[in-house]
Amino acid sequence: MDISTPENGRGKVPPILLEFMRAPGGHSLIVKGDAGTGKTTLALQTIEEMGDMHPDYYLSTRVSDEALFRQFPWVREQKMRDNVLKASKAFLQRTQDDLAGEDARPKATVAAARELLRAMHRSDDSPVVVRTELHKLEGQIEAGEITEEGEEAFVGNIDEGGITFDLGMMMPELEVAYDIVETNLPKKTLIVVDSIDALSERYGIRAQRLVNTLQKDLVENSSTNVVYTLETSGKTDMDYLGDGVIQMLSEDRDGRRIRKLTIEKLRGQAVVRWKYYFTLSGGRMNVFEPTWVRIPERLQKMPALPDDELTISSGNASLDEHFGRIPRGSLVLWEFGLDVHQDVVRCLELAVMSDVLRKGRGVAWLPMYATDYGLVERQMRMLTGQERLHALRVLDVQGELAGQYESVKTMEGSDIAQDLRWSEMRYMMEAANASGPYLSILGYDAMEAIYGSGVFKSSLEHIDAMRRGGHVVIAIASSRSASLNALRQQAKLHIRFEDMDGCVMAAGMKPNTPYLYLDFDQPDDRLPVPSLVPMI
Repeated sequence: MDISTPENGRGKVPPILLEFMRAPGGHSLIVKGDAGTGKTTLALQTIEEMGDMHPDYYLSTRVSDEALFRQFPWVREQKMRDNVLKASKAFLQRTQDDLAGEDARPKATVAAARELLRAMHRSDDSPVVVRTELHKLEGQIEAGEITEEGEEAFVGNIDEGGITFDLGMMMPELEVAYDIVETNLPKKTLIVVDSIDALSERYGIRAQRLVNTLQKDLVENSSTNVVYTLETSGKTDMDYLGDGVIQMLSEDRDGRRIRKLTIEKLRGQAVVRWKYYFTLSGGRMNVFEPTWVRIPERLQKMPALPDDELTISSGNASLDEHFGRIPRGSLVLWEFGLDVHQDVVRCLELAVMSDVLRKGRGVAWLPMYATDYGLVERQMRMLTGQERLHALRVLDVQGELAGQYESVKTMEGSDIAQDLRWSEMRYMMEAANASGPYLSILGYDAMEAIYGSGVFKSSLEHIDAMRRGGHVVIAIASSRSASLNALRQQAKLHIRFEDMDGCVMAAGMKPNTPYLYLDFDQPDDRLPVPSLVPMI
């Protein structure tokens, strides 16, 4: 499944965060990070994911609801949860319209909304929210111990799935959040404050004091889940106040954006995986799962991907889309980090070789890693058919394998220029009745182990002959290959694959692209072919 377009259309946040919020009792979560790191996206998707358990409310301090909907159009699609929302929506809209003139008073709006909610859903014996800390804070404001910087009219909008509040500068508006929690008791409510430091700025009250107030009244005494976004990164004075703290980062790596979420603490949860890479493609967060690839024992024949007069396919439609198809008469470099699993390399090799063979063309392959040739023959037979297998030549220097496998061609192993001479290559392909363009896949780490570190210079004659004939050479090399710099200079197309904490990512060096996550599907009877998801 392509993670950029999940089946449920909802994206994916780290599952451990949802487990944390769903645990018994109230929990507070501080989500911190600089602007543009994805804090709001995470907050909104948490609301979406938690909506099946209890009511949820998003309190915006900076962005209007229309601006929010423009940035996150999927928020409009949320469904209403209960009748409170239906009644409150009409009421708040009416009172806002009625009080929009010069005599409008924020407190009147708040008081009216509160009375409606209480009248509809409370009786004398209904549970109440203890407001000890809120009243203490308001008392200090009235006594002049804390100074308000001004006041602004209450603005409230209730849309599909929840209420969006633009908080003003009057403390009574904060009481609406308390009333919402109280209205839904004993059901647990989720409140998102985006952001707490912007709210602090508006009220003229330290953010730590606001968090402490909500923590004691709502989280501890009313079992409410509260998520605060914090517009800063690194260690903060508020880290100790939250039950959970996560940090969202946007880092630069070689001119490319890296999006990363780190879990600093989740009280009561065993955090096994504390680092996640993710994308914000489509306005949604999708975290990347660690790459795991298994090639099934049985494989279906794969359909051939179309070529044209100037290019051939890599055997992977997503790879072709993001990096471009392979130009005929070119050298292509696939560079792999040392931590990338061999099965990832093998899947990419099998995909491009089987695509070329299905089109009746010839392939010469010198594997980068030790290979079970019998297994490869069985896999290629299933992927392409027996009639196409004759056009595959696997190059090997182990003489004892001569004659054991149909596709294995034994080389001398002393001079790569002789072993890869063009006349021999052309003879092999013509003998197999293979058409062009031919494909050579050369594992340079293995070639260096056999022929020495100067192997690139010796292999250049083969590369040049292939390019002049309109054929294609794919060079596969690790990040420590002695041939890497020369290959980078000569390559028409250069893709680097690397492991980021278990997630395999690709980045185009030629052409330059952002990082893309390799999202491997795991079918029962098909070769795993990754979809590429940009980290944007």
